[in-house]
Amino acid sequence: MIKHLFKLVWNRRRANFLMILAIFFSFIVLFGTISVLVNSWRNYNKPMGFEAERIWYVNIQSFQTPKDEARTITEQLVRRLQTLPEIESVALASGNAAYSGWSSVSGLQYKNLERGVNSVTVQGGDFQKTMDLNLTEGRWFQDGDAQSNQNPVLITQDVKEFFFGEEPATGKKLSTGQSELTVIGVVDHYRTNGELNSDDGTFFRATSLNDTTQVIASTLYLRMKPGVTSGFEEKLLKEAGAVATGWKFDVKYMDQMRSNYLKEYLTPIVAFAIICAFLILNVALGIFGVLWYNINKRYSEIGLRRALGATANQIYKQFLGEILVLATLGLVLGSFFAIQFVLLDVMGLQPEVYYYALGISILVIYLLVIVCAFQPSRQAAAIHPAIALHEE
Repeated sequence: MIKHLFKLVWNRRRANFLMILAIFFSFIVLFGTISVLVNSWRNYNKPMGFEAERIWYVNIQSFQTPKDEARTITEQLVRRLQTLPEIESVALASGNAAYSGWSSVSGLQYKNLERGVNSVTVQGGDFQKTMDLNLTEGRWFQDGDAQSNQNPVLITQDVKEFFFGEEPATGKKLSTGQSELTVIGVVDHYRTNGELNSDDGTFFRATSLNDTTQVIASTLYLRMKPGVTSGFEEKLLKEAGAVATGWKFDVKYMDQMRSNYLKEYLTPIVAFAIICAFLILNVALGIFGVLWYNINKRYSEIGLRRALGATANQIYKQFLGEILVLATLGLVLGSFFAIQFVLLDVMGLQPEVYYYALGISILVIYLLVIVCAFQPSRQAAAIHPAIALHEE
């Protein structure tokens, strides 16, 4: 039966070529779209390690203030903000927060393993309390760690598992460039690239405002007390301006940053998904139309088959089988190119994402073909042999 179906398709290869090509292109577009959606969904379900609500992100611009003076003013600013009753906690750190739009990546090495990891520099205040980070091992930074020759760092759980597996990470040595780092603790999660982006983990290092060899951190992280609204921003700027005269402060609310990030990330995906849907709709209409045309063109053939003893169910299966063979040929060709995405890592995604997308895309195309072929195949099966031969 299968051999016979392939023979029927081959005999009409010119008429079927365009349909196979349409299925192929639909599959490729569908595969790319589903790959992005699967990757985004997998990332979305991973914990961020913190909640964006009640976190304010303040970028500092000190302009031409001399560095020594800027260090003193920044330290005074942190202390002043810590005294405000509306603020629960303050931290001074590098600006590569989630949803900020920029990142800082450093290469970490351990024996023969190497990985690019997001780097967060903590310079003042209490970053752990401000971001509500959960420690699974070791401790957070203490006074004196910033000046320690051991270069203490904390790493996230995924970095720990990559380098050390199930072994304790505390006390282990990592290296970056020419520097050796000592792991003093492990943070459960802290993602700096947003919910929908892939993340290779994070490590935290501490520096001191008094260390003139270090760049002054330019971002304040503020955890507000419950009930504090955006109306507090005016008071915040007034208090900050009183300490740092002439400086500029750009206040952002992390929950709004998150909303903007999601909108910016999802807009092109939605647009691409709509284009994909229209393409698949056109293919569905094409399959439907081709089947109607074939049935009308092969009216006498169907009548003759029925007259020779073919049952309605056999006619139904034949037409359904023919369109499934067309779909299979298009999918085999499409799968060949889809596998190249995995081998060449075209989109920079995890291999399992491609495999999920490949399976889902094949399933969608087959379901689409079956749905489109259902009614025309039933019509072919309902043709009465006497009427068909009489009309012929």
